[in-house]
Amino acid sequence: MGRLKPLLLTAFILTLIIVAVFFKDDIPKKVMPDIMDSDYISFYKKACELNDAEACNDLGVFYDYAENKKSFDYEEAYTFYGLACNLDHAIGCNNLAYLYNTGKGVEKNNGYALRNYRKSCDLGSQEGCYNLGAMYYRGEGTRPSKYRATRLFRKACKEGIGEACNDLGYMYAKGIHVRRDIFEAISLYQDACQYGEASGCNNLGNMYEEGSRWVRKDSAKAERFYSLACDLDDQPSCDKLGYVYGKRISTIISEEDKKVAQRACNYGNGVSCYKLGKLYYTENKLVEKDIYKAIKFFDKACEMGQSNSCRLLGDIHKKGY
Repeated sequence: MGRLKPLLLTAFILTLIIVAVFFKDDIPKKVMPDIMDSDYISFYKKACELNDAEACNDLGVFYDYAENKKSFDYEEAYTFYGLACNLDHAIGCNNLAYLYNTGKGVEKNNGYALRNYRKSCDLGSQEGCYNLGAMYYRGEGTRPSKYRATRLFRKACKEGIGEACNDLGYMYAKGIHVRRDIFEAISLYQDACQYGEASGCNNLGNMYEEGSRWVRKDSAKAERFYSLACDLDDQPSCDKLGYVYGKRISTIISEEDKKVAQRACNYGNGVSCYKLGKLYYTENKLVEKDIYKAIKFFDKACEMGQSNSCRLLGDIHKKGY
């Protein structure tokens, strides 16, 4: 019996090893705690108490942009952005200035916003420089100064802030404080678009769609820039794109016309949706009549305010469809 126990123990251990090898995927693995776990916040708060400016700013961002609605707390964001800024954190100062500028978590005070944007800029944040320029441009917390705004926009634009390039481009396009120069405006709008600023892409689309004595109309370029802006979630550009596509066809008589109309409809052009509905509603050589596809397009066009589609839907339903 004394020798049997070691043998049984050995067999038990071998069984465990075999199970571990053949069923290793079923063995629970130790995982790192969720980044939004309360421990995450408590450790960051400890780091902030130890004068870690990055941790203070990150806490501000957590409360400012929390995915969990219960965690939104602009007053807490204000506190931690303030601590970060006091520790000379450039982005923290920019974020703090934004709260002062918008009145979130603290009483609105453009004077304090201006001061903190200036500190952010002085500490090297080009976003802070752009926002400071915007304050001077609008005259918030200070007298308007297009001269200072121009200098700050130019500085921030050179460092890749798309909004600054776009706003400076607008000043050149309209001749605000600078000599009007459409070609310089186009160059700046292109920089803004390349930096991911939808307004820059949209402005280029407008220029090529409308044309002028300096810029020849170019529908292809207008479509390209509206498309880039739309991809950056700029809804007015998506609407414009639908309008530009829609203008390319008067009647759908070819497969290419149908594709263009479909794109226009997808981008919110009600007239194009109506035309596609009519295409499927009537007998023609291009597509087989399909009342249900027609209803789908008429319904979409009707929701976009296309009255003919609403009336035709009424007629169709009156027939029992």
